[in-house]
Amino acid sequence: MKLFLEMFITFFKIGCLAFGGGYAVVAILQKEVVEIKQWVDNDELTDIMAISQTLPGIISVNSATMIGYRKKGIPGAIIATVSSILPTFFLILLLTFVIWGVTDNVFVRKAFTGILLGVDALILSTVKKTWKTAVKHYSDIVLALLATALMLFTKVNVVFILLLMAGLGLSKNLYLMRAGDKQNDVR
Repeated sequence: MKLFLEMFITFFKIGCLAFGGGYAVVAILQKEVVEIKQWVDNDELTDIMAISQTLPGIISVNSATMIGYRKKGIPGAIIATVSSILPTFFLILLLTFVIWGVTDNVFVRKAFTGILLGVDALILSTVKKTWKTAVKHYSDIVLALLATALMLFTKVNVVFILLLMAGLGLSKNLYLMRAGDKQNDVR
């Protein structure tokens, strides 16, 4: 029961701080569930994030669901999911009533610009942390650049890019395992 309450409080808190969407919350999620609670390690969180990105829905909610399931099965998944959604639900409900009256206010528009800049910083922090976990070989850099180029310069659906990267990553790692290649490790 104590772990359920701890999970509820943790994911509710993460939900309260999840401004800017799923990618912005990754840094907060990493701090809480890896560093503080130690429910998963960095490699596990990277895997959870990769799976969460391929599933429909919000990445932070998908991640909370998987971490909750890992810790306490289906009841843990339910607690983690509901607690991560509640803050947003209440905030949207409140903002629906308030925002209609202030959308033309210059100060409100400027505040949202500041929030967006903060979200950008959170996303960059997340990229830095996941890069350290995901990039283990120089060929990983090539795959990351390929995925980035496909997303920025083509109209290829992100789902197909993720599937392509999964296939290329699997092929690359199987090849390296067979070849016993440790010479090109980044670390």
